[in-house]
Parts: sequence; C-alpha cells; structure tokens
Amino acid sequence: MDIQLGAMLHVYKGEWGLPTIDFECLRALCLLRFTRCPMDVETNANPLRSGAGKLPYLQIGNDKFVGYSQIKRVLDLEGYPIDAHLNTKQKHLSATYANWVFTNLHAYYHYFLYGEPFNFDKTTRGLYAKRTPFPFNFYYPSTYQREACDVVQVMASFDVNDKLDKHESDYLVLNAKKCVNLLSRKLGRKVWFFGDTYSEFDAIVYSYLAIIFKITLPNNPLQNHIKGSQNLVNFINRITKDIFRNEGFSSIKPTKTANGTDVNVTHSEHKFLESECSTKIIAGVGALLAMGAFAAWRGIYNQLTTRSSTDYDGIDYDDDDAEEGLE
Repeated sequence: MDIQLGAMLHVYKGEWGLPTIDFECLRALCLLRFTRCPMDVETNANPLRSGAGKLPYLQIGNDKFVGYSQIKRVLDLEGYPIDAHLNTKQKHLSATYANWVFTNLHAYYHYFLYGEPFNFDKTTRGLYAKRTPFPFNFYYPSTYQREACDVVQVMASFDVNDKLDKHESDYLVLNAKKCVNLLSRKLGRKVWFFGDTYSEFDAIVYSYLAIIFKITLPNNPLQNHIKGSQNLVNFINRITKDIFRNEGFSSIKPTKTANGTDVNVTHSEHKFLESECSTKIIAGVGALLAMGAFAAWRGIYNQLTTRSSTDYDGIDYDDDDAEEGLE
C-alpha cells in the first residue's frame, strides 16, 4: 500500500471559516496537515459510501478506512505519526490529557450540537442535511442525534429525549468551563501545548474548541467562556488561518456593518449590533432634523435683523471683547 498513490480523505465540507463542520473529520484533517502528509481531501463526500455510513473515511485504491482511529493507524504505519517529535514522557502526557479533555468536552459537544433540541433543529440538522445527498438528507442527520443520546446518557446521566426542563446540562457546562480554564493555563504563552512541537493533543483540543467557538448556535454557553481565554482564541485562529488557510469555507461571505464589524457573529452579538445600528439611525435622523430646524431659524433670523454690515454673517459674539477685558 502506498499512501501517496490515489489516497483520498473524505470529510464533510466546512463552515464558519473552518475546513469541516465535524469534530471527527477535523481531527483527521489535523493528522494530515500537522504531519504534512501529501494526500488529497474530498469535502463533497457521501458518508453512505464509506461502508459504515460515517465520515471521515480514507480510501486507498479499493481499501477504505473509516473513522479517526483507523485513519491514524494507517498514517502511523505509512510514516506519518503525529507524535513522532515528542519524547516518551510527552507522549504519555499527550494521551493522558487527551483522555481528560474527552471526559470533559465530549458530552458537552454532543449535547449542544445534537442533543439540545433547539440547537439541532435550527442549526445542526441543516448543516448535515446540506452535506448529505437526497433523499438520505431527510433522515441521516438524526443518526447523530441518536448517537448524542447514547453519549449524554452514559456521560451525563440524563436522556435528551426527555422534556427540556429535565435536561441537566448545567453539569456539562460547569465541567466544560473548568476544562477550558485548565487548558488556558496549560497552554500559557506557548505555541503548542508541548512547547514548539505539535501533538495529537493539540489536534484534539483544536477540533473541539474550534467548532464550539465558531458555530452559530442559539444556545452555546461555552462560546463566550472561550472568548475570555485570549490565548486559546489565538490558538484556534492561528491554526485556522495558518494551517487551513486554503481549506476554510463559509457559505456566507463576510460583510461589514456600519461600525466595521463582521456580520458573522453570534446570535446575541447580532442582536446587540442590530440595536446599536437602530440607535445610530435614530440619532442620525434626529441630527438631520435638528440641523434643518437650525437652518430654518437662521434664515428667519437673518431676514429680521436690521444690521447693515455687508461682511457680517451669523450671530454676534462678544467673547473676544470679554476675553480682552479679562486680560
């Protein structure tokens, strides 16, 4: 098997400037780009062609390797191990930290993207449906919802099929926020979590946080919390711009508001900008009316004045004479 001959990684197409909308696909892409593996990527992929109904999958000739674990195993065997630059201690730490992040962020990710009914109906369902061929797009996104139900039931001990007031999501949010705080302290001012060297842990953290940070969900309490950790925001933006600069995709072209801000903002930020814009419009109309009233008053005043000075225009000011008197 030669990974460089006809190898193709199949992933979901991206959104929000990211190369893909999916966590599993994004960390598989990180494997390729971090290790500089020369492989083509297909973003208009059909998950039903994988043989397991899931993305990502790697195809080399007639062989298909489905899911992150199988793809990583192939890359390792073909000479592209992502942790090759780490020493033995760092490799153990990378695996330990990865398990810890999985414990704290995996349930949050699955619940708020697929399990929270309003988020799923308003955002996530459409994202996956647009990237799945007809007629499978009608039912296929629901497979992610069912998977989220299992994940949340095991890791958070509540059923997403219950009424919304029975969803004990506060537990997920609290753990996720603690995780983000510790990740911020762990990263500090370093470029990567283990200094100047990338690792699988960097790929995992980026894949979770980038999607949670960038996605436009109606309800996403961790999004603003991530914004409070500037080093993590820089970490996300740097990888997105430097490593995936030619693969990021957004269906909405960035435009600017009146104050120069991108319109691709969160729901709450959009509401704020709308109110701010309305305030500016009202203020502008008021200013125009005031200027018109002043102009009309000034015209009437000039007609009534009996002053004969030809070089005089406007209101008589005595400030200069007063200032001379004070001197």
